[in-house]
Amino acid sequence: MKVTQALTIISKPQWLKSSVWKAVIRSNRCTMPRFISSSESIKSTDVELSYSLYPTNGESSDPKQAPLVFLHGLFGSKGNLHSVSKHISSSGRKVVTFDARNHGSSGHTDEFDFLCMAQDLRDLVNELNLDKPSILGHSLGGKTAMTYALENLDNISSLIVADVSPENSPGLNQLDTYIKAMKNASIPQNDGLVKARRAVQIQLTSDVPDRSILSFLLTNLIQLEDGTIKWRINLDALENKFGVYTAFPLLDTVPFSKPTLFVFGENSQHYKQADKGLIKSLFPTAHIEVIPDAGHFVHAEKPVEFVNIVQEFLKSQDSRE
Repeated sequence: MKVTQALTIISKPQWLKSSVWKAVIRSNRCTMPRFISSSESIKSTDVELSYSLYPTNGESSDPKQAPLVFLHGLFGSKGNLHSVSKHISSSGRKVVTFDARNHGSSGHTDEFDFLCMAQDLRDLVNELNLDKPSILGHSLGGKTAMTYALENLDNISSLIVADVSPENSPGLNQLDTYIKAMKNASIPQNDGLVKARRAVQIQLTSDVPDRSILSFLLTNLIQLEDGTIKWRINLDALENKFGVYTAFPLLDTVPFSKPTLFVFGENSQHYKQADKGLIKSLFPTAHIEVIPDAGHFVHAEKPVEFVNIVQEFLKSQDSRE
């Protein structure tokens, strides 16, 4: 399988115990990913996943530092992680970001749950020959990271989870409202992307009153080469699989005992309602850091503090090698 790097997307960083899933053989349930350039065609049996590497500009990475794979959250993309990834990689650490299936520049598929997304991550780690990487995930990406860690105890050095826990999270009704509002929005096709976003913004305002979240959702409205304006995110999959990816899978595995860091925003409902006992039962070595005056998008709201915490944790793990 030939692997080629997708172009790095540069954008300003911005912004869930009901369903139970057992691990089964991948070939029976998950579409195989291909980590390729978006210019290549997609086989009907594959889903294309787009990724980026740091440091950029041909700079080499330090082999003494464990590589880091950084996973974005729901409605997000790897572009949202650019600034933080660039800073983390400034010491020479290799950082990999990628668009989850049904997000960003990656392909669409009906298969959308944490077991499939953790397998996508495993395939990427194998394709890029990453030796015992650290895995960092925010929100949806954090649950994927936790799933990966619990199922791949050997090929991971440490785990970092940003503002999410292994349980149902708050705000699920809001997320469902956002998805339905986006699906029901009428998207103008004749006046360009800027005017189309303004028109859709007006339509979504009543359902998405938080302006920062509304702006974040609108980044998913794109214009194709043929001029068509559409949502790049697979809203059908997000709606149809809502009860699956908002829960955390029940895995037939032992706890993850390697170094683990949870970083929460002080004002986040994810932190206020997190079950610390559940976290410790699955991740017994977990250390919890709380960033003051930060909400759910802790890496975007307090990037300096977030990067400092992550870098100190990663350095402490490098020193143990």
